[in-house]
Amino acid sequence: MTKTKYYAAFDLGASSGRAIVGIFDGQRVQLEEVHRFVNEPVYAGNTLYWDFLRLFFELKTGLGKAAARFALSSMGIDTFGCDFGLLDGSGKLFSNPVHYRDKRTSGILAQVSKLISPRTIYARTGTQTMEINTVYQLYSMKLEASPMLECAHCLLMLGDLFNYFLTGNKVCEFTGATTMGALDQKKKRWDRHILDKLNIPQNIFLPVTEPGQVMGHLAKNICRELDVAPLPVALSAYDTSAEIASIPLAGQDTQKSWAYLCCGTWAMIGTLHTEPVVSNRCLDFGLGNEGGAGGSYHLLKNMVGLWIIQQCMAKWKAEKNSLTWNHIVAWARESADNDVFIDIDDPRFEKEIWDMPQKVRELSKSSRAKRPADAGEIARCAYQSLALKTSYYINKLEEIQGRKITLVHMVGGGSKNGLLCQWVCNAAGVPVIAGPAETTATGNILLQMMADGQINSIQEGREVVKKSMPLQYYHPQDGPRWRRKREIYENLFNMKG
Repeated sequence: MTKTKYYAAFDLGASSGRAIVGIFDGQRVQLEEVHRFVNEPVYAGNTLYWDFLRLFFELKTGLGKAAARFALSSMGIDTFGCDFGLLDGSGKLFSNPVHYRDKRTSGILAQVSKLISPRTIYARTGTQTMEINTVYQLYSMKLEASPMLECAHCLLMLGDLFNYFLTGNKVCEFTGATTMGALDQKKKRWDRHILDKLNIPQNIFLPVTEPGQVMGHLAKNICRELDVAPLPVALSAYDTSAEIASIPLAGQDTQKSWAYLCCGTWAMIGTLHTEPVVSNRCLDFGLGNEGGAGGSYHLLKNMVGLWIIQQCMAKWKAEKNSLTWNHIVAWARESADNDVFIDIDDPRFEKEIWDMPQKVRELSKSSRAKRPADAGEIARCAYQSLALKTSYYINKLEEIQGRKITLVHMVGGGSKNGLLCQWVCNAAGVPVIAGPAETTATGNILLQMMADGQINSIQEGREVVKKSMPLQYYHPQDGPRWRRKREIYENLFNMKG
């Protein structure tokens, strides 16, 4: 009889964190949440920070709860890309990591372009060009003559930073490193040309390490504090790559030309490849590459996903505490369909933290000269705009690949929203498979299972997920109406061509 194994996954998303135990019986994996907490950045001194110490406290709290209930085989952490902490010569953290939504990188692309063009950075790294990329954050510190950057001995991405404080070991996980904009993804080494051009210290970068292996064990002080055994800590991928690793596409669907949509605070639409896809057309379309687990690469587009409606919800909930997501979805479904849209990629949405409903009204467009008047119309505007922008990028991925995409697999928190799933399906005109919602934590667990020798490959892990978790299937509806919406949307925001 196969011994049941227990794996603790810590999934730190942009708005919340979870400690989830994966229970693997040799055939199926079951998830049990043992701890959940809010992840709220802190605005202080005109800077937006991650509350790293609070998050580390919550992580330890979740570990204590998990270890008290289960005989854990290992643990692993997945979290956001791009952001980082700097350590001094004695291994101390200089400062709370700055949040990617902080305004220090506003306009930074123009500054960097004076020294090296985004096209050159893209050609050398394959990374999607975004102001939040680590290389641009580092250059903003250079412009400020930051003493932290000059004195730093080591840079650790946030997932690696948590691992360091748990184990005492410093590693640079590969998939997270590919979000930085300074790594040659194919050769898996730091690009000295880029770092030299920007005068960024090269000694702070560690060699990259592949996920899916044990990177250390819990340090003695952590074991003593929590009264736990020196548990192996497996190296997970960063959150998006962990999520993609566990997409439960198996059987005949693997033969289809499919795309994934990871839909949470951010939304990533993309396809899987065996090496980075780098071309001028990819850059012109705003696409880029990230490293995946098990030797894969992801050609994708990062979109502002549910961030807009999440920030609207926060504003509305402050006015009406009993508000739930079911209310928001119902209002969106029942509101007038006036073809009012926003360009979700407008950078003014990314860093809006005060009054998102007003920002949506301000930036909305309609061929009927209308603006969303109430919460229901704002929600409809946000959800339909996300669906239509997803459809637009699906077409761009098709152009790059030279073949039609015939299936979209949608995962993450957005996959629980049946209305959004159906609208994505309608806008794209292809079937959508939705679920599971906790794919990121599941990918984290699968990588722990690989490190533990329980599975041999990502595809084997996907088969486990397919057998373990229910999926929802959607088929396109109202084709002519949604084709008309797509045409209106692209004309409003000059997206033709």
